[in-house]
Amino acid sequence: MNLEKLSKPELLTLFSILEGELEARDLVIEALKAQHRDTFIEERYGKYNISDPLMALQRDFETLKEKNDGEKQPVCTNPLSVLKVVMKQCKSMQERMLSQLAAAESRHRKVILDLEEERQRHAQDTAEGDDVTYMLEKERERLTQQVVTVEGVTAPCG
Repeated sequence: MNLEKLSKPELLTLFSILEGELEARDLVIEALKAQHRDTFIEERYGKYNISDPLMALQRDFETLKEKNDGEKQPVCTNPLSVLKVVMKQCKSMQERMLSQLAAAESRHRKVILDLEEERQRHAQDTAEGDDVTYMLEKERERLTQQVVTVEGVTAPCG
C-alpha cells in the first residue's frame, strides 16, 4: 500500500483507525498498570490488617524508614516499645495523681483542724454565754426581789 497515493477520505479513515488502536493500547496499558498495582499492594501490604491501628503505624513506619534512613526512629516500631511508652505514661500519670491526692489530703487535714478549732471556739463561746445567761438570770431574780420588796413596802401606804 502506497501512502502517497491515498486520497484524503482514505487518509482520514486510516487516521481514525490508528487513533482507535492508540486509545485501545492506552486502555490496555492502564488496565495492566492497575493489575500490577493491585498485585504490588497485595505483595507489599498483604501481611497487614488494615483495621488494626498498630499494624497501620508499623506499615507507615516501614514506608518512612526506607525514605528517611538514619533519622530518628519512631516509637511505634513494635508492640513492646508501644507498651513501654504506655507504661511510662501511666507511671507519670500515677505520680501526678499521687501528688494531687497528697495535696488533697493535706487540705482535708487543714479543714478538719479548722473545723475542730471552730467547734472549740463555739463551745467556749457557748460556755461563756451560759455564764452570762446565768448572771443575767441571777440579776433578774435580784431585781424581781427588789421590785417585790419595793411594792410590798409601798403597797400599805397607798
